[in-house]
Formats: sequence, C-alpha cells, structure tokens
Amino acid sequence: MTDVMITDPENQPIAGTCPNCSAELSGPFCSNCGQHQVDLDRPLSDLGAEAMDAFFSFDTRILRTLWPLISRPGFLTVEFMAGRRKRYVHPFKLYFAICVALFVVLASSGRSMVTISDSDDTAIASDATDATDQSGGGVEVGTDKVGAGDELAPGASGRMTLADSEDDDSLLSRVFAPLREVSVNDPDRLNRVFSDRLAKTIIILVPVFALLLRALYWRRSYITEFVFSLHLHSFAFLALIAGAMFDLAVGASEKNGPGGGAAVIAIAVYTFLALRRVQRQGRLLTVAKMVVLMVGYIVALIITMIMTLALTALFL
Repeated sequence: MTDVMITDPENQPIAGTCPNCSAELSGPFCSNCGQHQVDLDRPLSDLGAEAMDAFFSFDTRILRTLWPLISRPGFLTVEFMAGRRKRYVHPFKLYFAICVALFVVLASSGRSMVTISDSDDTAIASDATDATDQSGGGVEVGTDKVGAGDELAPGASGRMTLADSEDDDSLLSRVFAPLREVSVNDPDRLNRVFSDRLAKTIIILVPVFALLLRALYWRRSYITEFVFSLHLHSFAFLALIAGAMFDLAVGASEKNGPGGGAAVIAIAVYTFLALRRVQRQGRLLTVAKMVVLMVGYIVALIITMIMTLALTALFL
C-alpha cells in the first residue's frame, strides 16, 4: 500500500474523499486506489522509510512522471504535497534513478570527472558536471610556485585553487598530495575513485538546498522544501544528461560544449518557474531569492567538491 501525506493547508482533500482518485473513503485506506492518508507533519525518517519501500517497486509510473517533471516546473511537488502521489514515482526514487543515469552516461561517454592540466601550473580540476564548469565553479589542486601562506584562495577563473610551494607542508597539501601522484601515474584510477566518491557525496546538496529554501521561505515546512529540492535536482540531472549527450553527438569539447551551457540556462529558467509555482511569490522577489540561493548553493557545491577530493585522496 502507498501512503498519502497531506500538509499544505491550501491543498487539503475534500473530507471523506481520496486526494488521489477522489473516490469516497470508508476508512484510512482508499478502496479504489489503495492509498492511505497520513499526516506529512512527521519526522523525516518516516518519509525516508517509505521511500526505501517504494524504491524497490519501480514501475511504469516513471513514464507518467518524467513529462510533468520536464514540462511543468514545480507541478510534481505541488501534487505530492496535496496527497496526489500514487500516480507518480516517489521523489526519492526519481532522484536516485536519474542520478544513477547521469553517472552512467558520464562514465560510458569517457568524459573525465577529474581533468589534468598539462601546463606549468599542473592542476586537478573537479568537473563533475558541465554546470560546475560553465558557471566557473569547481576545485583545483595546483602546484603553483607561490608562498606557503597562499593555501586556499580564489583563482582568477572563480575557482578555488589550492596552491602548493616547494616548502609548503600544510594540512591541505598533505591531504591532496596523493592526487598529484596518481594524476600522473594512473589518471583513469583517479577518475574512477573520484566518480565513486562523488556519487555518494552529491546527495548532501539536496538537504542543504532544502535548508536554504526553508530559510528564505520560512512559512513552508522543511518537508515541502526537501521534496522540491529532490524534484529540482532530478530535473537538473536530466538537463545535464541531455547536454552531455548533445555535446557527444556533435563532437564538442568537454569544457566548452554548447550542451553544457544550454543545460545551465535550462536549469536557471526551470528553477525560477518552479519557485513561482510552489512558493507563490512575485517575479522580482523570486529573482532576488534565486540570487541568494545561487550564492549559497555554489558555496555548498565548492565545499562538497573539496570534500570529495579529500575522500578520493584517502582511498587512493
């Protein structure tokens, strides 16, 4: 059986009817579609337990979910919070499926998750997604001959650069030292380990983004923002998959392919429209809050990339 959870006071179901199929209820379970009405104002662990149960029952609902996910920003979040859930794939399940697809596409395409710069300033740049690359984000571990005091500073490109001098014995230099060696001797292994670590750490961005949303839209529950974050990340991953496949089809470079840039623009427009639908605020206020969200998210992304590189170094 699948539970129906309701918290949005503006989308409460009619008393005595199922919010999913509108059939009359004679008990806690709908006799028509089988859904169970449960208050969503409960611990996140309960929602996670339900998600794990739904994770192993993948079915054709994915086809009914992808189209509104792509064409109607924010619609699935509104539907989920209104209790109309049985007809769609669970947000957790959708996120994990598309996330796996993204890493499969990147791995099978031969695109590097970590790229090595062959120059005097040898660097290891995190290129987990084209969105990171196109937006100027990322992490570089370099061997620039600078002073030992320049441990961590913004690079000219907007990236965070870890500088290492010959006599620098800082903690960061010791942590990232294995990356430099493996990047020369076995770059394929470096990419495999980094990809494996990133696939596990990238999920941190979902609750972090939900916290940012909760701070800006404090009248909404955290569960609402968490579901919104899952749906938004799912679309972002789909956009990145489409962008990567387009670049591969036209033979574009990994760094400057038009598919990656188009994906970033699509994600930005989608975020604006989704926020307008779910949060129901004016255009100017939405744009202002998007700027704050973008800054906070980029900071979280850079921290996640640095953490992923550190974990990669530990497992090499």
